[in-house]
Amino acid sequence: MLEHGVLADMKGEPSAEILKEALEKLRECRAAMDTLDVRLDALRKIEQTHDLMPEYVAALTNLLKDHPMLERVSMSDVRFANIARSKSPEEHKGPVGKNLDDILNNIQSDLRILKPQLDQTIEAFRAVLPVAEKGGFAAMVLSGRAPLPEKVLQSTDQLMVFAQFYNRACMATIAADMQTYPKGLEWLKAPSKEWEQKP
Repeated sequence: MLEHGVLADMKGEPSAEILKEALEKLRECRAAMDTLDVRLDALRKIEQTHDLMPEYVAALTNLLKDHPMLERVSMSDVRFANIARSKSPEEHKGPVGKNLDDILNNIQSDLRILKPQLDQTIEAFRAVLPVAEKGGFAAMVLSGRAPLPEKVLQSTDQLMVFAQFYNRACMATIAADMQTYPKGLEWLKAPSKEWEQKP
């Protein structure tokens, strides 16, 4: 939506309503982060107060032992001024985790770096939105006179890093589920008799 708004402004078309919608989407994303944070707390409490199935623990431990390092959320070197000399993503890599709670903690730690960063992006966006009412929003963004472009760059870059880490962490836990199935998942409804595995 932000791109659409900037393009509309560059063409001399009305952009304010598009940009307001972009800002609202950022606010929705930020609210979803709070929801995820609360749910991660709940998952960690369940994990810490219940005994995990030994077969699952063994499968997950084995998967994590050989799991490659993954890029982690980091706000260093994500500035326009640092683009040419930014560190390699390799320098911001870390393990997915050594057990289930460690995985959840790593996800939550990265999320808690993103939350204030997105707050700053929303505030920077809100501060320049009045410019869109009069035109010249694209010129203001491209001039570098406002912090919005850099905040958007940082947030977008690190949201992508977070999503990749989150997906890979989930893949590890699902792989452990599949390795121990059907143990622990006997309550699942069996596939219908019509289902047939295709080669």
